[in-house]
Amino acid sequence: MTRHPHDATVLSIGRVAYPDSAALVQEPRVEIVEHYAWTGTPHDVLLPQLVDLLRRWRVHRVAIDATGLGQTSSRIVAAALGEPRVDAVTFSAQSKSDLGFDLIAAVNGARLKMYATDGSSECAEFWRQATLARVAYRANRTMNFYCDAAECHDDYLVSAALLARASKTQRRRAATGRVRV
Repeated sequence: MTRHPHDATVLSIGRVAYPDSAALVQEPRVEIVEHYAWTGTPHDVLLPQLVDLLRRWRVHRVAIDATGLGQTSSRIVAAALGEPRVDAVTFSAQSKSDLGFDLIAAVNGARLKMYATDGSSECAEFWRQATLARVAYRANRTMNFYCDAAECHDDYLVSAALLARASKTQRRRAATGRVRV
């Protein structure tokens, strides 16, 4: 989930699929199944909606942009869902670089999949931002990914990167109990 002043708040919902034990790469694949986006919605209206959606989708792990005003949002979501389920990411040059490299690795490794084009404005905006995305590599082995401000915002890109991060830290769940005889 991302939140930037004058931008949109974007929530990307994903399903984590784990490789079988014989797979060469053991990292999970995340399939984006839905996007929600809000622009100009006051926090007191937006946050209950976000918490409701996260609960309705039974989200096990969420990564949230906790920069600036996002810090309060991340605390409210953590209080509602439980602290261990929330990864509050404070953006810096290094943390955004890490998100970018992880996003590129997930895309290039076919570990990030997007739902089929469905005609929605969210789907169209995701692909527009993905198409217009830029990267700037720095001398200190960091990078920045973004959209040129004259062309678009990077809300969906950042949300996808946060989703990829959340999927990396999600633990494989195993059934517990006993077999009936």
